[in-house]
Amino acid sequence: MDTEVTAAGDEFAHGRRVGAVLADARAAAGLEITDIARDTRVPARHLAAIEADAHDSLPALPYAIGFVKAFARAVGIDPEAAGAQFRAETSKVPHTPAPPPMSPLDERRLPPRGLVTVSIIAVLAVIGGVVAWSAGALDTAPKATQPPVVATAAPAAAGPPEQAISEPASAAATGTIPANGPATQTAASGLSPSSTTTPEGGHVVITASEDAWFRISAYDATTHKVVAIKTGVLAKGEHYDVTPVPGQRLWTGRAGALQISVDGRALPSLGGPVETVKNISLDPADLRARVATPVTPR
Repeated sequence: MDTEVTAAGDEFAHGRRVGAVLADARAAAGLEITDIARDTRVPARHLAAIEADAHDSLPALPYAIGFVKAFARAVGIDPEAAGAQFRAETSKVPHTPAPPPMSPLDERRLPPRGLVTVSIIAVLAVIGGVVAWSAGALDTAPKATQPPVVATAAPAAAGPPEQAISEPASAAATGTIPANGPATQTAASGLSPSSTTTPEGGHVVITASEDAWFRISAYDATTHKVVAIKTGVLAKGEHYDVTPVPGQRLWTGRAGALQISVDGRALPSLGGPVETVKNISLDPADLRARVATPVTPR
């Protein structure tokens, strides 16, 4: 419905109230309140309240002003003038949200200090466990997958027994990983001398580009068990000289952080930065074969 809008403010020049002006304009246009409600989508009860100046029955001030403007537009009254007149007449005020009451915190509602301390310790323990698991330190020991090693020769003497025993002890005191000879590593690992032989010549070195947990184990033909030769964390920049004991296997939770070389020749990467690899043969002949046929990291 198109209605011509009259000049702004003419209807309110003599102090007439907005409800009466809108009611007269609606009657002059031959419209019912239901017609205005249909065209403006304003509920009929609100339109009737505007005509009767029953402002308490209207919603909040911004909505009420919007209804008045829609009513005025529908009956040809200037909507801005009608809205201004309604604002001047009404006792409704904009809603101002009150700030929530601020009361002091009741200490009785706080958790006990002991509970807070225990919770912090539990969180730290969980974080430590996740770090250890990601490094592979919580994995179980690998099962023997290779046949027993047939002893063919006793290892060369690396010095008197006192030297073989004292050298690992001094290394444990300093926290470094020694590059020991075969006799020393055999005594430290628990391998019986009769179960080890010297493999084909080759100097194998493991170097860490980042801190990485690793384990080196070998099959003991005397006890028919897999025994650990070396277990620990190789810090960034450190290296470990592999003892020439046949059948040794490497296990690490960070394959990409360990670089293996044979006689100074670097092997391709064992895997991704946080990839776990097991049963990597450390025999020089097997490592040279990996150089010839590199393994693509996953």
